[in-house]
Amino acid sequence: MSFPVSLAAAAGLLALVPQYSLENTNILGYAEESRLVDYNRLRADITVTHEQHEAFAARLIIDNEAAYIQQPYSLTDDTLIYRGYLEYRGETHFWTIGRQRIPLGVGRVWNPIDIFNPINSQSVEPQERPGTEALRYEYAVSRLAGLDCTLSRDKGEARLKGYLDFADVALVGLYDNEAKRDIIGWELEGELFGTGIELRSEGGRFHDDAANSRHTAFIAGAEYGFANSLTVLGEYRFSDETQSDDLAVSLSFQPKILWTVTCLAVQSLNDQSFFVTPAVEYSAGDEMTVSAGAFLYHGSSRDVYGPYPDYVYLRWFVHF
Repeated sequence: MSFPVSLAAAAGLLALVPQYSLENTNILGYAEESRLVDYNRLRADITVTHEQHEAFAARLIIDNEAAYIQQPYSLTDDTLIYRGYLEYRGETHFWTIGRQRIPLGVGRVWNPIDIFNPINSQSVEPQERPGTEALRYEYAVSRLAGLDCTLSRDKGEARLKGYLDFADVALVGLYDNEAKRDIIGWELEGELFGTGIELRSEGGRFHDDAANSRHTAFIAGAEYGFANSLTVLGEYRFSDETQSDDLAVSLSFQPKILWTVTCLAVQSLNDQSFFVTPAVEYSAGDEMTVSAGAFLYHGSSRDVYGPYPDYVYLRWFVHF
């Protein structure tokens, strides 16, 4: 009786379609006080699908990270799972289980309602987000509306999102037992009267369970892309918990087809401290990019952005 079962299992294995990719990122940085940092990440990305069950897929992304810090001396080498999940994509139902990126918020510089993996604008790679071990479910209510919910060990969210005549609008409820807070929030993203200017906002009302207090935090931003490839973005952040106001302006421009120049400037409107992150990137095709940039800070040690040392870096990326 085991023979036909083995044949069926073998046929199922033959129907699996694996896809592989390999990439390497090296970041060489130098900060004040003669502090040299060398970070190297080797990333393997494996996705497996099935010929007869195309709605299912499994993905595993493994990173090997090696970091060297000159002062104080430190050398580490770790292997970890960046992403690892099984997903199902149906016509109206979509679910994912495993270590994954939870998409929340519409901000480009800050994500006040993202309790899972918010943006770190002071990172060389702000697009790199730590994964969350969670069960996520999405349901397509209609072609222009959807409901999603996420459950992890200490955090969770439920969001109803739809397109109205003027924008994408979402109502979000979140709980964070780790930080002992609950949030009722919103997302808003749309175009301003056909001008090409994209407006966005996200925020919410935060309830601190431990202190039994409430506060509001939100961002409001706008973005516009000119025909000459120049893109201008502005974003404002407010929180009445710390009575803080911050303003960010970002510029991106392609002077030539393979070159991209960017600059992000963030300022605290309370103490006037700020930081600027100019960068230039050269693309040697789809497989390799080289970029260089800096983080330049201004302010005293008591200011929001004052205590950080200036930092310059060179980033090299290659995809195999």
